[in-house]
Amino acid sequence: MDTAELIDKISAKDADIGRFVQLALDDARIRDEIMHQMLTHPHIMVYYHCFYVVSKASQIKPKLFYPYWDEIAALLHYKNSYHRDFALTILANLTLVDDEERFSQLFDAYFEHINDEKFMTGQCCIQNSRKILEHKPELQKPILARLLDMDKLCTYTGKQKAVLKCDVLDVLEGIYPRVRSKQVDDFIRSGVYSISPKTKRKAKALITALEL
Repeated sequence: MDTAELIDKISAKDADIGRFVQLALDDARIRDEIMHQMLTHPHIMVYYHCFYVVSKASQIKPKLFYPYWDEIAALLHYKNSYHRDFALTILANLTLVDDEERFSQLFDAYFEHINDEKFMTGQCCIQNSRKILEHKPELQKPILARLLDMDKLCTYTGKQKAVLKCDVLDVLEGIYPRVRSKQVDDFIRSGVYSISPKTKRKAKALITALEL
């Protein structure tokens, strides 16, 4: 498959993402091309579908994508928020195989996106933090410090911060009781006073399930 054909097929509305995932896993040349198009192509249907492929493939075999770490990390400061989301998602996948401890070097650059100018990117950062907590347990303390302090760190509206709190609750649910502490339990309990109905429901369900 040449570049023109790849772009044509992967940009189709009904593109077979699963097929391209397998191609990316099996063929280094196609993997390189999909990465290149994700990083550089100006058309959203191309770069976003390439991201779908890389996101799924890097969960299956993250070692194949670790060589692209620097190019992906550079997207953390990209002007397009979609590309910042790409970096947040793929880097979280790659922390599983980050034997060189590269993530520690960009820890602050990653988690500053909890207060990204785009609310959806802030959500993306929080949601992907669960993978990092699972892959990098040695970073549990600084990551939790940011998640539990998100109300002070974020400059979003009160309603938006209430919604983000639900995302934090989802993260805590997935790694509890490993991270259980008074501070974590208090954070969960405080959710019952949220102005977000979704967050309030989530907090109540967790309190019951965890017998807090």
